[in-house]
Amino acid sequence: MKPAFDPSAVRKVLQRGIDNGWWTLEDLDRPPRQHLAPETYRNLLRSPEPIEAVQLSDPRDFTPDTGPTPAQPLPLPISEPPDLSPATTFDF
Repeated sequence: MKPAFDPSAVRKVLQRGIDNGWWTLEDLDRPPRQHLAPETYRNLLRSPEPIEAVQLSDPRDFTPDTGPTPAQPLPLPISEPPDLSPATTFDF
C-alpha cells in the first residue's frame, strides 16, 4: 500500500514556505494545535531524508565460481583475403 503523501514533496513545500517567509524552521518544530498525537509529530526538514538503497547488480548476472565454465574462445584461423579484383572475362 502506498503512503498517503510523498515525504520528499512535503519537504519541498515546507522549504518553499520558509524561503517565502511564511514560517520559520522553528515554527515547524512545534506541532499544530489540532494535531491528535503531538508525541508522534516530527519536523520533516529536521529529520534526515532516507536514502533509497538500490542493488546495483543481481547475483544471477555473474557466472558461478563452481560448476561448468563457458567454452574457451577458439583462435580464428588466418586465411588469405578473398580475391576482390574485377571479374575476368569468359570465353563462350
